[in-house]
Amino acid sequence: MTAALAEFAQLAPLGFAVGLYGTLVGAGGGFVLVPALLLLTDDRPAAVTSTALAVVFFNAYTGTIAYARMRRIDYFAGVLFALAGAPGAVLGTVLAHRIDRAQFEPLFGVTLLAAGAWLALRRSGVAPAARTAGDPAETAAGAATRFNSLAGALVGAYVGLFSSLMGIGGGIIQVPFLVLVLGFQPHVATATSQLVLMVLSLVATIAHLAQGSFDGGLDHTMYLAVGVMMGAPFGAMLSSRVRGSVIVRLLALALCLVGCRLLIGRVLN
Repeated sequence: MTAALAEFAQLAPLGFAVGLYGTLVGAGGGFVLVPALLLLTDDRPAAVTSTALAVVFFNAYTGTIAYARMRRIDYFAGVLFALAGAPGAVLGTVLAHRIDRAQFEPLFGVTLLAAGAWLALRRSGVAPAARTAGDPAETAAGAATRFNSLAGALVGAYVGLFSSLMGIGGGIIQVPFLVLVLGFQPHVATATSQLVLMVLSLVATIAHLAQGSFDGGLDHTMYLAVGVMMGAPFGAMLSSRVRGSVIVRLLALALCLVGCRLLIGRVLN
């Protein structure tokens, strides 16, 4: 019992931080959780990935409820991207057990660093189509953003694949794409991303369960889930007080952190 309480005391605060930050930027939080779990536990990489995706689901579920109450979610876009990404989410869980990451991880890490640097160095950080007058937090998702559905579906498919393959969630790819390419308001993009992540992470978690990836990591998952479900509403609340350009900057930081983690992890291995 003492060991269980010690684990809970260690993992629940981590989950809270993951839930707050992941919901604020709409990225799910897996990009923080995966490297943290590798340092804090002795679990196999496959078990860490499956645990992270399960926690991302609880985070995204709580964040989606909070954002739905704020009326920020574009449901048409969210359902479209989720349906497009679901097959990739299943495929990613299969590839996670078979693919050689020795070449994939450095390439992916460099790509994320480049994307993060590009976002950080942009003068405004927000696409022209995404700018509106007034408080961006009050932009109603009901006034649906016009966007290229085919491009959104294609990116959604890749988001599903990468989110389950790397265990980091797909928001770090999806939110910049929604804002900078499809012209979504940053606050609507982060909220819609939470809905998509909720569906994709659930699909990937079920696929991992079917393959036996958890391997005794259920306790870690539940401890972290308690934390993220407490932190996610605070992230959604905080987003109302953070400008859209700041959210994009935070996302740039997230991209760079994930890229560095992938590159450093490959060098150490």
